[in-house]
Amino acid sequence: MERFSRLILLTDETEQLSTCRHAKAAGIDVEQCSLATFTQQRQYKGILAGYQFSSETSVKKGFSAKLLSVSRQVPLFLFQAERQLIDPNRALFAGLRGVLYNDEKPDFIKIALQTMMSGQLYYGRKVMSDALDALFQLREQSNRRIKLPSLLTDQEQRISMLIAEGARNKEIAEQLQISANTVKVHVSAIFKKTHSRNRTELVRWLQEASN
Repeated sequence: MERFSRLILLTDETEQLSTCRHAKAAGIDVEQCSLATFTQQRQYKGILAGYQFSSETSVKKGFSAKLLSVSRQVPLFLFQAERQLIDPNRALFAGLRGVLYNDEKPDFIKIALQTMMSGQLYYGRKVMSDALDALFQLREQSNRRIKLPSLLTDQEQRISMLIAEGARNKEIAEQLQISANTVKVHVSAIFKKTHSRNRTELVRWLQEASN
C-alpha cells in the first residue's frame, strides 16, 4: 500500500490527545477532529485515520457497525484501546491497520504511527503468525472442497465460519452488514442442511467436513 501523507485522529475530546502529541513529535502531519466533522469530507486520498477506542467501539471483542462503516471509507486503526476488550486477530480480519493500546509507551506509539503512515500494518508477530496460519488452513479447506461448497451457499459458509469462531448473531450481522433477522434465517437454514441442533453440533460438523 502507498504511504499516507496525513493522519486524522477521530475523537469527541476537545483537548489535544497524547497520541496527537506523539504523532507531531514523530514529524507526522496530524489533525484531531470529531467523526461528524470528518465524515463531511469527500476526499480521503492519502489519509490514515485513527479511531479512539470507547466502550461503544467493541461488541464482545467484535466491532460496532459505526466503526466498520468508517473503515470502509478510509484506512483505519484503533488507538487508546483496552487490551482486555480488543481481540487483535479480529481487528486484523476486520481490515483495521493496527491497534494501539492505552498502556503503550510513547516511543512505541511513535514507531507504530510511523509504521502505519508508511503503509504497513502494525500488529504483533504472534497476531500476524496466527493470521497466516488461518489463511493457510482456509486455503487447504478450499483445495479440498468436499462438502461445504455443494451444501452451503457462500453466505452460509461465511456465517458458519463466524459461528465456529464464537460469534453471536448480532456480531455476525454487524460484520457482514446484514440484519440480525437475516442472520437468524441463514442460521436456521444452516442447521437444517447440516442436521445440527445447535452451534456446538454445527462446529463439530464443520470440523468433520473439512477433514
